[in-house]
Amino acid sequence: MAEVLGTALGVVGFIGQLFDGCVKAYGYFTTAANLDADSQRMLCKTDKDKFANLLKDLKDFNDGLEALFPPSQVPSFQRAWTHHLLDRAQRDVAELSLLENASSGIYPQLTNSATLKKLRINLDSKPQASFKPTFALRIGLSSLEIPPEATSASSSSSSSSRRRCQAHHVTAGNVLIEWIDYDRDEVDERVAHVRRLDDLARMMHSASESHPDLHSIDCLGYTDDTINSRYGLVYKAPSSSHSSLDALIASPDLKTPDLDARVRLAATLAVALWSLHSLDWLHKSLCSSNILFFPSAFSASGLSPTAAAALRPDVSNPYLAGFAASRPDLDVALSVAPRNPSIEHLHRHPASLRGGPHVKPYDVYSFGLVLLEIGLWKVLQTYYKAHYSAERWRDKVVLAVLVPGLGSKVGRRYREVVEMCLRVDEGMSSSEAGELMEEVVNKLESIRV
Repeated sequence: MAEVLGTALGVVGFIGQLFDGCVKAYGYFTTAANLDADSQRMLCKTDKDKFANLLKDLKDFNDGLEALFPPSQVPSFQRAWTHHLLDRAQRDVAELSLLENASSGIYPQLTNSATLKKLRINLDSKPQASFKPTFALRIGLSSLEIPPEATSASSSSSSSSRRRCQAHHVTAGNVLIEWIDYDRDEVDERVAHVRRLDDLARMMHSASESHPDLHSIDCLGYTDDTINSRYGLVYKAPSSSHSSLDALIASPDLKTPDLDARVRLAATLAVALWSLHSLDWLHKSLCSSNILFFPSAFSASGLSPTAAAALRPDVSNPYLAGFAASRPDLDVALSVAPRNPSIEHLHRHPASLRGGPHVKPYDVYSFGLVLLEIGLWKVLQTYYKAHYSAERWRDKVVLAVLVPGLGSKVGRRYREVVEMCLRVDEGMSSSEAGELMEEVVNKLESIRV
């Protein structure tokens, strides 16, 4: 017992040193950035050895942490201090550049995150009048083979297929397209849509490699379907078919995944949202229909070795989709409401339905409802009545009835996480929302089934 306690204290010590080293190093970066050229040269001469030793200590702290913890635990702690440093940098491009350069070759995840956040901020800073679409990201509609049922003019097509569809690109192969309707007579609205799509395509062009925690699909670009008055974000699809989380939950032909699989799914999605928020990017459309799995569980079932396995969907590798309605944090100007929103109203925070800018707590609330669906393995529509107001739905049904019954199905800690998300303070600051998501991730990852 004493040995275990000693190890635990050693762990805490290493974590404290790691964060302290990060903050000290970051302080040096910030100080150097604020000095004039002569002072920077003086700093390099007088403190060169001290600075080098500090960076070496920081790497030693991390190496010690890796040696002390099981390999499966190390990414969690590296992720935590990466997000901590990104949060401290806020929207300062110079400070992000310092983080980017200092971590190059040592902490690739921090380098990639700083690069991605800096790109997003630089894109945001461009005035609307000076925006020019990225030619390489424009995909001609003629290069896409789109199934007839995915056209809005088709009377037999469902609303979901008109919002998202699988297609085939002449060179890229299997693709997924997410559609956003526009009014062809509203020029300003169309320009705002194109800019957001262009920015999203640049951000997510190779996100799966540079920022795997986002669990997103690489974006090839965007297209304009002028006949149907809609733009489409085009993603490189992992396969020719997909299933959404809500479809898996609602299907009477599929069994409920094992509890440990559902808890891992919840933790993976929590990491994805936390990572997205660390870049100051809001999803704005978080719901179970925007969580995808490739290939479709219904087509993959035929490849399962046993009949029992065929009936239980594989939820181990989710992809976060629905970014067409997302926008940067603090950027109210780009918050153009899509004409075919990709989120059901019952997944939205009541305050978000009153208008005004979208904020991180709204995403956290929506995520809490997704966690609720995963825990109960029931879609929210099962419990929703059309006459419910948003407030009544949250207070009298979700919090009063559904959440209390969650513990018997998935355990107390999972229920506490769901309640934490659903009771999020809408006035919470961006940093506070980040701390909340860190706690959510830690609690979910600590659950043992």
